[in-house]
Amino acid sequence: MTRPVRTRQRRKGRPVPSPLIGSFLLESITTGMYGERRNAIREYVQNSFDGIQQAIASKVLRAGAGRVSLTISSDRKDLIILDNGMGLPHRIAVNTLTAVGASRKERARQAGFRGIGRLAGIAFATTLRFRTKAAGDELETVVEFDCEALRRGMLDAGRKPAADLITDCTTFEQNPTSQPADHYFEVSLLGMRNAPAEATDPLQLGTFLSQVAPVDFHPDFMAFRERILREADEAETPFVEESYDPVDLLDGGDDLEPKADWSVLQDDAQTMLERVPMPHVGIVVRSGDPVTEHVIHKPYRSRLGVNDTDDVPLDDVSVHAGRTGAWWGWIGHKSKPGEYQDEAVGGIRFRLRNIQIDGSDLIASVPTTNQVRDPFARWSRWFMGEIHVDPRAVVPNARRDNFEEDPRWLAIREEVSAICEELTAEARRVSREYRTSIEVIDQKATKLREDYLAVVTAKNSVRIKRGKSSPTEINCIRTSKRLRMAPHLPSSFG
Repeated sequence: MTRPVRTRQRRKGRPVPSPLIGSFLLESITTGMYGERRNAIREYVQNSFDGIQQAIASKVLRAGAGRVSLTISSDRKDLIILDNGMGLPHRIAVNTLTAVGASRKERARQAGFRGIGRLAGIAFATTLRFRTKAAGDELETVVEFDCEALRRGMLDAGRKPAADLITDCTTFEQNPTSQPADHYFEVSLLGMRNAPAEATDPLQLGTFLSQVAPVDFHPDFMAFRERILREADEAETPFVEESYDPVDLLDGGDDLEPKADWSVLQDDAQTMLERVPMPHVGIVVRSGDPVTEHVIHKPYRSRLGVNDTDDVPLDDVSVHAGRTGAWWGWIGHKSKPGEYQDEAVGGIRFRLRNIQIDGSDLIASVPTTNQVRDPFARWSRWFMGEIHVDPRAVVPNARRDNFEEDPRWLAIREEVSAICEELTAEARRVSREYRTSIEVIDQKATKLREDYLAVVTAKNSVRIKRGKSSPTEINCIRTSKRLRMAPHLPSSFG
């Protein structure tokens, strides 16, 4: 019996001419890409981080020696971001820096991979300049974008091919250097106009970077840091059955829905910290005249303000990991109810390679897979913490404010939802216990007030009977009797 031969069906008709990719698309993926302009800074720091990690992997830079500096000029019109990462060889530098959406990076290995973030500064700079050199290269490459001309072209010439617009608004030069061993990448946002405050104010820049950048914990938090990393390193990577899907377990399964494929996580990692590490680089903000440096750390501290109390201790941290083996995280717990005063601290943040995805709002939306309203949104800022996700398991969306809704992300959401339910119950318990303790204290204070006033009244009654009280003392006695009926202690007992 002969086997049927499969033939590819021929397409009918003729191929279309090369499509026109207009400059309006360029606007969408540059000035129109990010909801907040400050996220352009995150994109550049992310690229610096990738360059440093690549330099360490290539033995060009020793582990722990990576550094990124962000310098705000004295007139606050320029922001310069410099790293000691791998840099770009002059042979590929110009093509790489002028390409759009054609990154050489691998999504599973590096934080940035779409090749559009490097142009984010076009939105508020007059000139965007890249300066780079690779180790062993004798030429330094400088590429400059005329941002004003680009913005005009994107608005006025929608029919003009995007590639032509970039060519018309970009220049480059390559010059010999006297230090062949040097390696670096520098981004200069020059002549900033209508820039985000984070690009011009060193304090706001530091606060922003402390949340989004891949930095280490503050020295004040080191005791908790050691415990977090130790427990993450003690958490073994789970064996995940091919059929495991937490979404199916909740809704009974649906054969028509695509299943999460966990084979992408197959590796030799023995612990969750080994599988999903928390890499960090040294980041400093430089500003002023003379220039001063401020080292950036994560915003967490052992004592922080909560509601109207300024010095509330962190009581404990707990480390969690999912059965999928795709994430691990830590949560900070306190006995004082209420939200953290510092918006940079409150909430649980998702991180990919220790770079924050969105802010504290993403965690509030996670448990709403099957619910219209979820109670955790009310309590999320009562806690601090981080969820570190394996980059092989998820795909961040282009704006990096969420993840693509694929089966693996939905499964991770279900696992994190269970943690959110536990935290909701904990917040309610802490609130209830605190109210109870206040009521007990108030009852004791009321009893103390009544006993005190009773003694004062009795003493002064005796003095009146003996005729030893002055009119002023008699008025005080009458006042004390009225106070016995008052709902609060006198000010001296408050």
